[in-house]
Amino acid sequence: MQPDTLRRVGQTDLDIPVLGLGTCPLGGVYEAIDEATARATFEAAWNAGLRLYDTAPWYGLGQAEHRTGRALYEHDRDSYVLTTKVGRVLKAPRDRASFTPPNWAGALPFEHHHVFTYDAIMRSYEDSLQRLGINRVDALYIHDLDRGYFPSEEALNARLDDLEKGGFRALEELKRSGEIKAIGAGINERGMINRFLDRFDLDVFLVASRYTLLEHDIYFDEIARVRERGASLVVGGVFNSGILATGAVDGAKYEYGKASAAVIERVRKLSDVARAHGVALPAAALQFPLAAPEVSSIIFGAVKPSEIVANVGHFTAVIPDAFWSDLRGEGLVHADVPLPVAG
Repeated sequence: MQPDTLRRVGQTDLDIPVLGLGTCPLGGVYEAIDEATARATFEAAWNAGLRLYDTAPWYGLGQAEHRTGRALYEHDRDSYVLTTKVGRVLKAPRDRASFTPPNWAGALPFEHHHVFTYDAIMRSYEDSLQRLGINRVDALYIHDLDRGYFPSEEALNARLDDLEKGGFRALEELKRSGEIKAIGAGINERGMINRFLDRFDLDVFLVASRYTLLEHDIYFDEIARVRERGASLVVGGVFNSGILATGAVDGAKYEYGKASAAVIERVRKLSDVARAHGVALPAAALQFPLAAPEVSSIIFGAVKPSEIVANVGHFTAVIPDAFWSDLRGEGLVHADVPLPVAG
């Protein structure tokens, strides 16, 4: 399968490439990325045939959107798919002299306000267009509405209520008017797909790290419900924050932290099967999710051109069916989870 192969998003008329670039790392999630390196990484992505780009106001507090826009705006707008996110509004800090941007390295000097009202969603959308310098995006994702950012049930429900009372109406208006083609939600944790579907008619979920070669329990409950609703998934975080790219090396990262002994042991077993078949573990991680018919696309992050080249190579590598069969036989993938087929 080639990176620009198209799949339909849910019941919309939006077709998206099966492989895309996520721009969170280029916003400085791990380290500050200089402008020349960021631009070279985008150029490598375009030259490698990537035509799906996902960004967000949160990534580098506007930095990733600015960089994405500068990289894309000279290309024919109909030649690529562009998605961003809503739910955060960026504002200049009151005390500009002493302000230090939180959470990001090399971020822009703005405060973020995490809100889901009608006005906030509309402002978030319009501000994103301005930062991008591109006057159309194809889909908007509701961003980080989960317990990671709203730990108490009271706080989480209050934000879901804000979305239900106004913010989602804004998204529906944007879709109905043709401003966007699809409405989605970014999901970081188990259970949130169901909570969204209890309240909202969504076209697509961008699922980070929860449907990967390492962990895929959600196929049997949450993804099943996505399928019943006729929606789709875009899968990010296929390397589980690093360990499926590096293998079980010293200091391997899982969920942005140190991997547990149980996770390391499971990855070692995956690596043993991969080695026996001459398969690169990152290639298996990139190709696994697309076997599920509910998955429209995979996005991965990169901070330098060589990572683009390596991951596109992994994505297009031929993996023998015997590798997948052996993973199933070793109990490393569930018996009923779809697996890729060579060719």
